[in-house]
Amino acid sequence: MNGEQAVAEEARTRAGGRRDVRWNYVAHSLEGGLFLGALTFVSATTLLPTIVRSLGGPDWLVSLMPIMMASGVLLPPIFTAHAIDRLHRYMPLLLVTGVFQRLPYLLAGLALLYGAQESPALALAAAALAPLVSGVACGISYTAWQQLLIRTVPQGRRSSLFAVRCVLCCGLGLFGGWAAKAILAAWPGTVGYGLLHLCAFGLLAGSYVFFAMIREAPGDAPPPERHPGLIANLRAMPGIIRRQRQLALYLAACVFLNGMLIMVPFLAIHARQSLGRPESWLGELVVAQMVGAVLGNVLAGWMGDRFGGKAVLMTSAVLSAGMAAGAAVAGSDLAFRAIFFALGFTSFAQMIGGMTLSLEICPPAQRGTCLAIISFVRLVAMVAATQVSAAIGNGDGRFAYAAAAACGSVLIALVLLAVLREPRLRAGPPDAMELPARPS
Repeated sequence: MNGEQAVAEEARTRAGGRRDVRWNYVAHSLEGGLFLGALTFVSATTLLPTIVRSLGGPDWLVSLMPIMMASGVLLPPIFTAHAIDRLHRYMPLLLVTGVFQRLPYLLAGLALLYGAQESPALALAAAALAPLVSGVACGISYTAWQQLLIRTVPQGRRSSLFAVRCVLCCGLGLFGGWAAKAILAAWPGTVGYGLLHLCAFGLLAGSYVFFAMIREAPGDAPPPERHPGLIANLRAMPGIIRRQRQLALYLAACVFLNGMLIMVPFLAIHARQSLGRPESWLGELVVAQMVGAVLGNVLAGWMGDRFGGKAVLMTSAVLSAGMAAGAAVAGSDLAFRAIFFALGFTSFAQMIGGMTLSLEICPPAQRGTCLAIISFVRLVAMVAATQVSAAIGNGDGRFAYAAAAACGSVLIALVLLAVLREPRLRAGPPDAMELPARPS
């Protein structure tokens, strides 16, 4: 029945016709490209850990920076999924929460520019909490955004949509890497960091304009008996996992895929310490990361549309394991650029594969709740990985242990993914390129 529901839902997604599908595809692409591209100006894996360390942040806070935004995004859905499942339309809620996703970067930029000298603690709090507060605003409506994608973009085009968004992000990321290098060379320290946050806010504001242009047709609300309250929905979640064995297997794979976060928080810091390079060199690493991301997006978009999200995740896992092994022994400028190239490739490929597979592995009747479960499990895995990272630290010789732990974790995920069945083969979606004419 789940396969039949998925096909019927796909047909409803197409009912708006070619014009609305293409319009929404473009609007989603531009909005996502600008939003993700804006975040490269304050890269969570390269710049934010260095910013927090330079402002006096402790190791545990440095280790959390790559997942600050993700933590905010992934926690609220488990408490809001039951309410979002009752909505006929998702855009009104998303437009409200979208404002609060973007404002923290404006406030952080102003705090770094004008408050760092008088109150370094305030500047540190603003820089560290901006991605978390932004993520919480996003997380409140995250499953609404995911279901908006299902409602407005056909299944066979979602991987390529994610890839287009990410390619646009990477194009901005290349400029962002150059901008970071130029700004930090001209205004080192908190002034440069503040300017980078304001650049990010400008692009985030632009992304909001394109998001507001998405056309959403109202959908049918579930019948009243499928409207559990918060407590009832939370109690039902363990049973859902037990009954959906493929979902349980996917959750386990998600846990171990996040093992890369054991190594990533200290990767840029380790690279700088190993070679003795200045802060501005981080901009060059961002550029290498974005070049890899562009290629990763192109491959992941093609593979995801053609073969599904599982193939993309397995490819990413293989390359991630190799990257972690290489990072443990790297000692030259070229080697670290290659590692950051691979980091960009695998990070974006994993994101595309994970988003594609998450949308398709959940049964339509319980999709909101299942997506919330996936988000919560990913959050727990991320926090656990960063705690392991903080415990290992970045002292003499300890980075190699973090890299080895990351490599082992990803290899376990690869085994789990190999056992997982591709849900698209069971659902049998229609060809995404054959769209019906717009009904008169």
